[in-house]
Amino acid sequence: MKRSVQVEIAGQTLTIRSDEGPDYVQQLAEFVDGHLQLLSGNKRVNSAANAQRVALLVAMQIADELFREKDLHQRFRRKVHERLLGLRIALDQHEQRLAAAEAATDTLDEPPTA
Repeated sequence: MKRSVQVEIAGQTLTIRSDEGPDYVQQLAEFVDGHLQLLSGNKRVNSAANAQRVALLVAMQIADELFREKDLHQRFRRKVHERLLGLRIALDQHEQRLAAAEAATDTLDEPPTA
């Protein structure tokens, strides 16, 4: 269920409709506002053109962070998959050895035939 949350970004109050809770939406707004302040040097952006330029630069920074995190996530998933595959192979080998050992034990337990 979408809820309306009011946030302030770059001195402007915005109403955001989201399925997420207000705390999460506020965190997002603070994140974006923090990036805007960093790029604008903690000053109010005077002209609309300058504000748009700063907003575009912030969008590029956030996109860069997202892409880097996605890449890191993909590399992590590949590493986990490779380790899991290695564990499955090792488990199969141990199961084969166990089956062979059990078969050898069964043979030893049988009485000799005359």
